[in-house]
Amino acid sequence: MRKPTLFILMVLFFTVMTSNYTQAVGQQDVKVLNIETNTVIREADSSNVFDREVREAIKSIKRVTVQASPLPKKGYLIKIPLTATIKVKNRWFDDYISEVIFVYNLEDKNQHRLILYNDDNTPSFFDLEYNFDQLSRELNFKLNE
Repeated sequence: MRKPTLFILMVLFFTVMTSNYTQAVGQQDVKVLNIETNTVIREADSSNVFDREVREAIKSIKRVTVQASPLPKKGYLIKIPLTATIKVKNRWFDDYISEVIFVYNLEDKNQHRLILYNDDNTPSFFDLEYNFDQLSRELNFKLNE
């Protein structure tokens, strides 16, 4: 199977599994997934603080990701369900979102990404110039390790 297809399947699996779990228990948690081990390694309650960080990250979008395989070999996926749906409108994306996934790249600190989903649940990948320090503090988790 090609790497881009594997990546998309992994992201969709992660999203579906955590969405089903969230709906079942009625709690929406922020989750950190280790890409290498494909395991959830940290969870936190969703809050307005995470919503604010998502808004900051959206403002820091540089461009649409052009790489065929936007998932690094080492890093984290950080799924953040928002406490309230927000409207995102820029030159690449115009839709409402209720959750995002950050792709934190441990191999190249300048290649972090943000995944936004439209109403049809189609992912869009964006390169970021976002500082993860505040998000890391809120998660009580050192992303650089």
